[in-house]
Amino acid sequence: MLIRFKATAVAFICLFLMTFSGAGFAQATAAVSTPASTPSKIAFVNMQEAVVTCNEGKQESAALQQRFATKTSAIQAQDSELKKLKDDYQGAAAKLNDDEKNARLKVIQDKQKVFERNFADYQSETQEAQQEAINRIVKKMLPVLEKYANANGYTAVFDLSNPQAPPVLWIKRDALITRQLVDAYNTESGATAPAAPAPAPSTPPKP
Repeated sequence: MLIRFKATAVAFICLFLMTFSGAGFAQATAAVSTPASTPSKIAFVNMQEAVVTCNEGKQESAALQQRFATKTSAIQAQDSELKKLKDDYQGAAAKLNDDEKNARLKVIQDKQKVFERNFADYQSETQEAQQEAINRIVKKMLPVLEKYANANGYTAVFDLSNPQAPPVLWIKRDALITRQLVDAYNTESGATAPAAPAPAPSTPPKP
C-alpha cells in the first residue's frame, strides 16, 4: 500500500505552542545511516511528527503553552484592540472632521507600532524556546533511532520533515517507521503522556 505526502504550512503564529514548527529540524536532524550491506534496506521517518507525538514532546508543548500563556493573551488582546479601533474609525470616518480623523489615526498608528514591537519580541522569544525544546528531544531521540535501525537491519533512514531533503512523493507503508520510533523513544525515555486538558464548560443557553 502506498502513502502520498503533501506539504504543510503553519497557519497562525499563536498556534505554534500546540505543535513544534518544522523550521528547527534542519538544524537539529540529519539522515541517520548504518554500515552499508547488501541488499540495502531503507526506512523513512518524520522527525517533526515523532518529536510532537512522543510523550516528552507533548510534555514540552504543554509546558510552553503554560510558560507563554500570559504573553499570548496579551498579544491577542492588543490585536483585538487594534482591530476594534480600526473598525470604529472606518464606521465613523464620514462623520468626523479632519482634526478628529487625525487624532484617531495617530492613536491607531501609535498602538500599531507598539503591537509590532511586542509581537516581534514575542515571536523571537517563543521561537527560541521552541528550538531549545526541539534540540533537547532530538539529541536524545537520534541514538534511539540509530539503535532501532541497527536492530531492524536498515542501512539508512531519511527524515521526511527535513525541508532541505529531496521531496518524497510516496513510500511503502512498511518503510515508514515514525510510529515505531515514537514507541521506542517513549519506552527509552520513560516519559508519560500528559493528562488530557479538561473540557471547557458549556455555556448555558440564553433565555
